[in-house]
Amino acid sequence: MERFTSKSTGRLALVIGGISVLALVSLIIFFIGYFNDLPALGPFGPANDVLGALEAVLSAVLASMLIPPLRKQPFWFVIFLLLVVAAWIGALIVTIDSLEAGGIISGVTRANLRINYGLGVIARENLHYGFGLISVWLMVLNMVAFVKQFWTPTLAFFGLLAGMAMFIGLAGGRGALGFVVLYPAWCIWLGRWILKSEAAG
Repeated sequence: MERFTSKSTGRLALVIGGISVLALVSLIIFFIGYFNDLPALGPFGPANDVLGALEAVLSAVLASMLIPPLRKQPFWFVIFLLLVVAAWIGALIVTIDSLEAGGIISGVTRANLRINYGLGVIARENLHYGFGLISVWLMVLNMVAFVKQFWTPTLAFFGLLAGMAMFIGLAGGRGALGFVVLYPAWCIWLGRWILKSEAAG
């Protein structure tokens, strides 16, 4: 249970939630500038893209830290290792797509990653697909957390709901409700729960 209740894990979850809030605020400011012809607010668009990429990468780090203590159940332990790999692939997809959208890398660079470096699906898919991969880890984690009572049933159910909203991206849809609103809320809730549990001993 140590990894589930460590202060570092709780703080990381809070950081992810905070970064997601900043990304949303940046996006709102960007669109205010866009629709009101205020070029000075233009940089908030790339800022949103960078923050979105950072959210995805830190989510993969969180996935690596939140592997349930199931080493006596090899099947589930291997499943979670595979889910962590999927989360990292998703984070890489989000990063490439976000950096291109923010003008930090070009479409040519993205094409080179796909063609010359063998990163086919990683360089081809968009951020919704990437967060969709992360959502698979999120859903399974919270289902296990619910059954094993790693945290409260309400928190586990909310995490499952957030994962389902993000999963839409894997089906070609848009999972923005999941990774913009529900997942950050779950991260903040989880972080606060972990830190409160640690403080209580």
